[in-house]
Amino acid sequence: MRPFDRATSLPNTVASRSRARAAGAAAPTRTAAPPPAVATRSRRRRGASVLVVALALSGCAGRDKTTKTEDGVSAADKHYDVAVASFHNGMFEDAKLQLEKALAVDPKHADSYYLRGVLLLNEGKSILDAVEIQQCLEDEAAVQQRKRAQTLHRQAGEAFDAAAQYYEEGAAGRGRAYNSLAVVDLQFESVDKAVDHARAALREKFYSDRYSALSNLGWAFYVGGDLVSATAELRQAVLLNPDYCVGRYRLAQVYLDSGQPEQALEQAQAVVDSDRCPIQDAHRVLGAARLRLGLGEEAQQAFTSCVELAPRSCLAQQCQRLLGAEPKNDEVLARGHGDEPQG
Repeated sequence: MRPFDRATSLPNTVASRSRARAAGAAAPTRTAAPPPAVATRSRRRRGASVLVVALALSGCAGRDKTTKTEDGVSAADKHYDVAVASFHNGMFEDAKLQLEKALAVDPKHADSYYLRGVLLLNEGKSILDAVEIQQCLEDEAAVQQRKRAQTLHRQAGEAFDAAAQYYEEGAAGRGRAYNSLAVVDLQFESVDKAVDHARAALREKFYSDRYSALSNLGWAFYVGGDLVSATAELRQAVLLNPDYCVGRYRLAQVYLDSGQPEQALEQAQAVVDSDRCPIQDAHRVLGAARLRLGLGEEAQQAFTSCVELAPRSCLAQQCQRLLGAEPKNDEVLARGHGDEPQG
């Protein structure tokens, strides 16, 4: 099963966009899978792959000020609404085509840039799934595929940056765009940029998914080696949204690396016990915490379930190696800086 936070959302079509704007309301949303992460080789970056922040599209699109249809909705907005519908129906190429049409009409259409970023992230995700989750491939072709995924994610960052620039002052979409930039930054371990973008998202007062930005901020601190600040931000993220799977998983990893296995076990157990949280790596963290607490048999159960979730994945290979590990084997349990494959 793929390690994604099912609590994140993407929009459905916005047929009532003009009415929503008149009422000052955001467009409706529905649950969908979040975007992917780029390939990395260290465990501390795996949290970025599990991530995955709430890339929700708002009803606050960049408005076309010149071309309006009879119902008062811009042509760019109409193309964008069709793109969103195509996205939800898995018609990604049609969604791209509609976004191109929207941006041809309005080159500053913020929502279209944002959805372009989401599409690019998902395209990169499909590549990484093929080489790291469906199978664990390490050949030259896999190296090229990972490079292709990285290129797609850089392009996604460019799209999110454009969206952040073109959203109007005070638009909730600006916060989402900044937070999505933090997501991309984390894929490449650009810690300072991730911190800046997450904080920029938090400064947007109408941005509602603050727990997601706090989680990205905390993970940026973690990647940078500041476990105290990481713990503080991730605790706040979980406090704001106790059902946020990614936040709890990340907090569990930080607790584990901070030498607090009891707390790590509590957070990882909550993720594993939830049907909404199919995060394979949480089973590894749970097993590691149990092992450090001397719960050898229970630890082996967690590592076994880690393998069973996606038997051909790179992470399954790591969990397989952990089966039979000794409680004091810190080399395989502590913070990963080596070349362990990403799950």
